[in-house]
Amino acid sequence: MRLFAQLSWYFRREWRRYLGAVALLMLIAMLQLIPPKVVGIVVDGVTAQHFTPGRIAMWIGTIALIAVVVYLLRYVWRVLLFGASYQLAVELREDYYRQLSRQHPEFYQRHRTGDLIARATNDVDRVVFAAGEGVLTLVDSLVMGCAVLIVMSTQISWQLTLLALLPMPIMALMIQTLRRSAA
Repeated sequence: MRLFAQLSWYFRREWRRYLGAVALLMLIAMLQLIPPKVVGIVVDGVTAQHFTPGRIAMWIGTIALIAVVVYLLRYVWRVLLFGASYQLAVELREDYYRQLSRQHPEFYQRHRTGDLIARATNDVDRVVFAAGEGVLTLVDSLVMGCAVLIVMSTQISWQLTLLALLPMPIMALMIQTLRRSAA
């Protein structure tokens, strides 16, 4: 999370791209909750023999339309999010190059060239990964997790949802314990 704080200057400057990507991720998360509901409706309708072939085709078309819309929206958020993170890579590398260009020859005698090149590639790549994949993972897991919990508790059963959530605190404690023992 400290890296996100250090990159806040970039997130503030490119807020439109990031806000657009986050909004599209949220919309996609909501759209992805529709097909399971549609499948449930179709199965119930077919089982009760209330559906005609035309009505089944309509629901299949609905699922196909949602799939196409999700595909297109994913393309757009990828362009927004990863375009912003790659732009960050360009800027960081240019700044790093300018910084290296200002150094005195003694600087290059004290620091190995390989280390300097590694910083320009590996370190910048990690920052770019955080600005792209990190934001994606954070937003997607929060939005999709909350959306699934809301749908589970309102559409299925809030008691079953609570029962499914019972192992979560235990898992969090186990992960924290394993992380400490590995460090």
